[in-house]
Amino acid sequence: MGKTINLISSTENLVDVISTAARMCYSSLPLEKLLSRYSSEDNERLVRKVAGMGHLSVIEHGVFTFEVPERFRDDIFNILIEKPFLKVTELEDRFIVSLNLRTMVELKSCMGELELVKELSAYIPDFLSDVNVY
Repeated sequence: MGKTINLISSTENLVDVISTAARMCYSSLPLEKLLSRYSSEDNERLVRKVAGMGHLSVIEHGVFTFEVPERFRDDIFNILIEKPFLKVTELEDRFIVSLNLRTMVELKSCMGELELVKELSAYIPDFLSDVNVY
């Protein structure tokens, strides 16, 4: 079937970044305390809870960039029609596609049958894999 997508970059410490962003909205603690006060398990639990309640804007802080083979051209076009929240750069024989975690979760829910979406979904953290957005 050919070359699959290749992850070029992603947000470092993804869960910590997302959970800290969620806490910044409601906490009076300074950033340094928020970063050191909670365990990885606490952070994961918070992100799962917030996303499970439908508050997906916080997971937009997770950003991914992929190298995508040309064979996914039609999938990219179909996704752009439905979800124009991708940054797509076309190169000679491939694409560079950047999107956030919220878009990945939403694509899985509404366009999960596309081969490109199936490949992107592998990068969604397991604890968010069952979040239903529709």
